[in-house]
Amino acid sequence: MEHEPLTVSTLQLGDLAGILRRRITLIAVTTLAVLALAVTYLLLATPQYTAFTEILIDPRKKNTVENEVIPSGLGTTASDNFALVDSQVRVITSDAVLRPVVKSQDLVADPEFNGTDRSIPTRVVLFVLSLLSSSSGTPASPEDFALKELRKNIEVSRDNQTYVIQIAVTTRSPTKSADIARAIAASYLKDQSSEKIETTKSVSAQIDGQLATLRERLLKAESEVQKFRATNNLQLSENNVLIDTRQLQQLNEKLTEAQTAQAQTQAKYDQVQQLLRNGIDPEVTAEAINSSTITGLRDQYATAARREAILSASLLPSHPSMVQARSEVQRLRGLIRAEVERIAKAIKLENDAAKERLRAAEKALASSRQEANTNDSAYIKLRELEREAETTRTVYESFLSRVKQMNEAERVYTPDARVITPAAVPQEPSWPKKLLTLALAVVFGPILGAALAVGRELFGGRPHSETELLTTTGLQPLISIPRLQLRRNLPGMKRRFQPNQPNLYDIALETLDGGPDSRFRGAIFSLLGDVMDLRGSGQPRIVMLTSALPREGKTAVALSLAVAAASSGIRTLLIDASSSNPMLTQMLGRGEAGPRYRDQIVTDAQLGLSFLSLEDGGQNTGSRVRTGELQTLARSFELTIVDGGLLKGEPNTAPLMSISEAVLLVSQPSSMSPKAAASAASDLLDMAHGRHCATVLTMANA
Repeated sequence: MEHEPLTVSTLQLGDLAGILRRRITLIAVTTLAVLALAVTYLLLATPQYTAFTEILIDPRKKNTVENEVIPSGLGTTASDNFALVDSQVRVITSDAVLRPVVKSQDLVADPEFNGTDRSIPTRVVLFVLSLLSSSSGTPASPEDFALKELRKNIEVSRDNQTYVIQIAVTTRSPTKSADIARAIAASYLKDQSSEKIETTKSVSAQIDGQLATLRERLLKAESEVQKFRATNNLQLSENNVLIDTRQLQQLNEKLTEAQTAQAQTQAKYDQVQQLLRNGIDPEVTAEAINSSTITGLRDQYATAARREAILSASLLPSHPSMVQARSEVQRLRGLIRAEVERIAKAIKLENDAAKERLRAAEKALASSRQEANTNDSAYIKLRELEREAETTRTVYESFLSRVKQMNEAERVYTPDARVITPAAVPQEPSWPKKLLTLALAVVFGPILGAALAVGRELFGGRPHSETELLTTTGLQPLISIPRLQLRRNLPGMKRRFQPNQPNLYDIALETLDGGPDSRFRGAIFSLLGDVMDLRGSGQPRIVMLTSALPREGKTAVALSLAVAAASSGIRTLLIDASSSNPMLTQMLGRGEAGPRYRDQIVTDAQLGLSFLSLEDGGQNTGSRVRTGELQTLARSFELTIVDGGLLKGEPNTAPLMSISEAVLLVSQPSSMSPKAAASAASDLLDMAHGRHCATVLTMANA
């Protein structure tokens, strides 16, 4: 009867930990090998030294010379400035900057840059690449070759969010690295200065050629203006204004003055006439007419009027003093009127004269305007010629001033860049990095060792995971029982150089007293639950444990399962049927000799279970076990656990399997290959004749 095994292969986390523990030697050797390679590389590698210099591209504008041909400073925004600085990074690595460095440092004769000190393997690789290359051009000159090698040995970068450019030069000599870094910075600054000066000279020469043409155009334009002005009698005054225009301005000013004077005299004359018509009141006369005579007469009038008022209060109107006072008041009133009339005549004469001057100014202005209108066409042409001459003069003066400034700028150069960190001679090599190399070896050595360990497990012919072994057998997987880790001093512990190895008694105590945190105890009780859930054909509940290879943990599982059942209140019988290695008999002992199995049962009070050993050497150990009697005996117990020995080679395996309700195949994940596990499962199914079969893994975390 053949059974096709399943071939599902998965690697779980617990299995991976077990693999790493089993292959710890391989991992350690691999780590040491990687460390040895790293140390060898550090000892044999040629040290490289890197020198750094920093250049600041100053974005601020310098106004040393106004209107430079190439303005100093950068762009108007930060993004523009960063783009310009990035462009300067490319300039530093250009031929214009690096070729002078090759010459000044004589790199053509330097073995590191002319290729003469390359190792033989490197030369062979380069030769092969040259043969494979499709290029058939002319070989590079020694200077071009040195320039190419120099470009490989430098790194130019802009510091993030700044205007600082860093130049890093790496060579085999610390002094050489610093010298080349300083030479590159100096070559770059010189290139920037030369470029500005050459551009200024070029633009200045072009503008000089334009000046002669502009000078001739200006002389011609000014000559035409002067000739046209003389032909049309359009002369300038002392303020460079045409005489006709100046006269018209003056006449217009005189007319304005005459109009103002006439208006003032007319207003004064109208006021005096109204005063005469309405009657002169001495009380307000001085306010209307600004005259010292009127002011004096008014004061006298006021005095006389007060005297009259005072006398009228105590004298009769016919009193001589009263009559005299009244006469004085009348006399002063008459004098005031006469003075006002005289002033009115004078104002009238002044007003008439102002009107005459106004008429004369209007007549002269009209005549001047008529003459100006006659010369308008000549004025228009003159203004056109003057504008042409003025425009030409402005352009000429601008070009002349520009040329003078550029000539001065050739002597005054304000650089936009400066070295802020000169290259210093490095004290330590930049490569190889010892700490980094050793750290990488320490990190990747164990990783490589772990990868090799997993690879050997995957492809070395042995099962590498619990799941693979369980599914490869084709049997129902029940449980994976972990290795028992002792946490207390139990009998039989080895304390010297080997790790603690639990014996059967330790395992029994762990099953009883391991506590809820014991993974081993939890797995055993889980297996007990699976066993108690099995339902057979009504025969006694007998569960047989067998294994294909010795030392698979079968006896330990049988004992633990029986102890777990007994501690749970299940009446349990444990049978040792292993003739090759009766460990249970050695631990629990044999019962008294008797003709029946019932008489040979040993009861262990501490473990709470009954034990029967079939290894007797007497009449009870014939070629075949008495299966009928065992079935009858099993009916007295709720569960019978049989340690049946090996699957093949035991005389009692087949008879005991025939009376068992279930058969459990116990194995370790690391002890057999998938092919051997599948073969053992096939043998078990052939021998079980339809009985319930399952697999149990032991020491799954080993």
